[in-house]
Amino acid sequence: MGKLRHIAFISKEPKKLSDFYQKFFGLEEVRVFPSGSRMVIDGLFNLAFLQQNAAQTAVVGTHRSDGSEANQTQGIAHYGFMVDNLEKAVSKLPPTLKRGDSPQVSGGVSGPEAARPAEVRFIDPWGNNVDISSRGFLGREEKRLPGVRLAVVQVANPNEACEFYRSQFDLEMIRREPDGSMLLSDRTVRLMLTKKKTLSRGGIQYFGIQVDSLPAVRQRLINSGVEILPVEGAASQIRISDPEGNQVVISE
Repeated sequence: MGKLRHIAFISKEPKKLSDFYQKFFGLEEVRVFPSGSRMVIDGLFNLAFLQQNAAQTAVVGTHRSDGSEANQTQGIAHYGFMVDNLEKAVSKLPPTLKRGDSPQVSGGVSGPEAARPAEVRFIDPWGNNVDISSRGFLGREEKRLPGVRLAVVQVANPNEACEFYRSQFDLEMIRREPDGSMLLSDRTVRLMLTKKKTLSRGGIQYFGIQVDSLPAVRQRLINSGVEILPVEGAASQIRISDPEGNQVVISE
């Protein structure tokens, strides 16, 4: 089974985003790149804040977050799945799908391992950039809260997208929502496929963080001047915008 473990953002100020998620959700900064890009984890899930307009040079031995992203539009750029066997996962991809150019190798890896790609990028049938990796995204598979537990992706056809992601990553079908959205799971993190746009573009619209105590997190956010927004039809959830406008839903 593939495991959804990575969301990457194009960021004007990666440190500001890293500090925000560390302060309010206890995420741990695990990597700072020469370009200024930063990565944080909740023990399980990786959020990568990629420096916007970083020098577009490929540096051997680094993650592509150190400057080789073609898409420089601010906001959520792509997401990634961890798999047991990269070659097997790639072989399951439809041959018509566009693949990313020259997969990167992991930082700090030397010898024969350095010649193997750490991850492969493909573009799904709905135009989303997706990474697959057998080495993971610096997480330790530690399931603790707060933690990223949901990604909501806009697609033109949720039914077809559901079948694609179920086939590719062996995700479990949880339910079909009344609006036609499809909810899948890797048994820890959920993937919502929906027609609805909350942003002016497709792709990931927002992601969700699960917390132990919503009232406590809400109060910390309010005390720091973060605007709290209601979630339509969900009294037990709140929505916020991070310092660069990325949408986050928080719930218990």
